Amino acid sequence: MSPAKSTRTPATEVRANLVAAGRRLLEKKGAAALTVRAVATEAGVAPMGVYNHFDGKEGLLNAVVTDGFRELATRIAATDADASARLLSSGRQYRLFAIASPTMYELMFSTECHPDDEVAAGAFEVLVDIIRYGQAARHIMDGEPYALAGQVWACVHGAVSLELLAPHPPTIAPADNYEQLLTLIERGIAA
Repeated sequence: MSPAKSTRTPATEVRANLVAAGRRLLEKKGAAALTVRAVATEAGVAPMGVYNHFDGKEGLLNAVVTDGFRELATRIAATDADASARLLSSGRQYRLFAIASPTMYELMFSTECHPDDEVAAGAFEVLVDIIRYGQAARHIMDGEPYALAGQVWACVHGAVSLELLAPHPPTIAPADNYEQLLTLIERGIAA
């Protein structure tokens, strides 16, 4: 009789399960609920798994936030052929991501976390590519694409952060205000 084969879960799968469990807890219960024990329980692994894969809570939190930047990059990567539609679609997706994952969004831009630099920069590169695309189509003004992307990002990030963190006057509907902001940005960087 041959020995029973191990049904051990591959390390990459355990790591992915821990990150997914961390994201679920983060969105359901907030950052305070993101403990080693809670994440391990949610993922169905021993708490030592968090230490083995992430060196503890801080490493896990950084991995969770890095995953948030990966998702943000995917969400804002508009592929519309029309340069205007591409820019507007990307801006809308930025807001939708933040509204769907407000705790994640807040942590991504906090000083508490240290996401993978390459992944975080990759999310910004998506916007830079949208600016370059608009410039090539003669829809967006000439200029340094990183500088223009930084200005666009500052506008949308500011508007979304205000929507999430500050009460709006009753005369301002956040969604309508954001759409008008996107139009203002588009006019402001028009060729």
